[in-house]
Amino acid sequence: MEELLTRQEFKEQVFKRTSGKCCVPGCTKEAVDAHHILDRGLWKDGGYYLSNGAALCSSHHLEAEHGNITPLDCMEYMGISVDDIRLPGKLADVFSGPEEYKEAMKLGIIDKWGK
Repeated sequence: MEELLTRQEFKEQVFKRTSGKCCVPGCTKEAVDAHHILDRGLWKDGGYYLSNGAALCSSHHLEAEHGNITPLDCMEYMGISVDDIRLPGKLADVFSGPEEYKEAMKLGIIDKWGK
């Protein structure tokens, strides 16, 4: 099972995956934000899991927060497989289990806030 990280470990490990650069294809800016792909409020423990992190520059972070860059986009840019993601506890009542959740993620029908 994937390890829960501290806030600092989360940022360091997310940035390490992209050598400190924004993960959006074609962007050459430095990453300044370790973006939660799905809002950390969906987890009881804060969601500081490496599979929930994307390294983004400030402009792309704003786009991700507004939904212009989707969770599925972030996962693709970071090389995160849907099979590696966790079902946030607050979505457990919405989906019958991890497989249904993963299928919804593959279809791109879940936004950052789990809707």
